[in-house]
Amino acid sequence: MTSAGTTRRFALLGIVLALALLPAVAMACGGDEPEAGGERAATPRTEATTPATGAATATATPQPTATTAPLLTIGPTSAETDREALVALYNATDGPGWDIGIDENWLTDAPLDEWYGVSTDDNGRVTELDLNYNQLSGEIPPELSNLANLDFLNLSYNELSGEIPPELGSLANLESLYLGRSQLNGEIPPELSNLANLEWLDLSENELSGEIPPELGSLANLQMLHLSENELSGEIPPELGSLSNLKTLFLSGNELSGCVPSSLQGQLYLDQSDLGDLPFCP
Repeated sequence: MTSAGTTRRFALLGIVLALALLPAVAMACGGDEPEAGGERAATPRTEATTPATGAATATATPQPTATTAPLLTIGPTSAETDREALVALYNATDGPGWDIGIDENWLTDAPLDEWYGVSTDDNGRVTELDLNYNQLSGEIPPELSNLANLDFLNLSYNELSGEIPPELGSLANLESLYLGRSQLNGEIPPELSNLANLEWLDLSENELSGEIPPELGSLANLQMLHLSENELSGEIPPELGSLSNLKTLFLSGNELSGCVPSSLQGQLYLDQSDLGDLPFCP
């Protein structure tokens, strides 16, 4: 009896202990569920990070456009732009001091082809500007480069000063450029070599200095180059020998040295050229 009673007491004690531990086991099992829930809740946060990264990428996509936009240049597109360029010339060269009557219609609302010295095409774009012998003084404004359809420019025999604007090199349609017999100074802009259609270039009787730009040798259509009576120095660039259409070359009255490159000798009509006292290279 004693042994049986002891056994029953141990059995009852085991049941009591089991019942006592049951809430703790249940809580432990229940605690795992929020943890698992926490892990599942973390998944949407991870998924939410992905759209955020995507959003940042979407924002970055237009950035190259914003960077390249300032590089875009818009050229002249209307006769009104040409009018503004002519007004800039008038203001920069003392328009009120031009020859009496020769500034007829300038700064008025009249069509541009009624302004003295101006010719236009059927679209009203300026194609010719001839203001020689007109007492222009002051500097040539760079705004003239906006006359995109210009093929003839003559500002010779005036009192212009300052440097030749390098912007004139953007006049892609220009065939004749006459800026002689004035008081222009500085160096000849190498940008003039961009005038691919140029046939006549006269910069004579000014105060231009420096060397003749070798880049002028790229003017494939050039027939006449008049640079005499300036203050040019250095040697004649052999690159001028590439001017296969060149027939007339005036270089006298400068401070040039050396000799006439052999590349030039075979293509010049000597009776239409004046190279000063320079000898021919052997």
